[in-house]
Amino acid sequence: MTTQVPKYVEPRTQEMNNVANHLEPWLQLEGKVVFVTGASAGLGREFCLDLARSGCRVVAGARRGDRLKSLCDEINTMASSNSHLVRAMAIELDVTADGTTIEASIKKAWDAFGHIDALINNAGVRGGIKSSVDISEEEWENTLRTNLTGSWLVSNYVGRQMQASKKGGSIINI
Repeated sequence: MTTQVPKYVEPRTQEMNNVANHLEPWLQLEGKVVFVTGASAGLGREFCLDLARSGCRVVAGARRGDRLKSLCDEINTMASSNSHLVRAMAIELDVTADGTTIEASIKKAWDAFGHIDALINNAGVRGGIKSSVDISEEEWENTLRTNLTGSWLVSNYVGRQMQASKKGGSIINI
């Protein structure tokens, strides 16, 4: 005879309740403005499409303007059957650019819908899988500039705008 051992279910803690309460505004995404970097392909593109389907207005940022336009056209066509409002705006953004250039792109992103509720820092490069001794200094610097410095600069400028607006917001790093 085999005995079934009941599964242990951890009781909901106060900390879990606090997290759930903090996330409450994000259970309803309708009308939220989300800025996604690295939006022209891969995960960034999928984030934009899923957010738009959830009712968000999307600011899509990336280097490849033609792909951004195609993405935003797709989102706006999808949304036009439900509403006459623009749901997606394309902003050309190269996260490896200097701070002044990135700041100008962030201003355009902010102005697209008048604010940003959330930033999804998705832009990044992977490169080939190599031993650290086989990576050139140029590859190393490009990877750091794209994956670390670029995300920090975008977060910094968006975060400053969020603070100045007194609305706050969320910054998500992928």
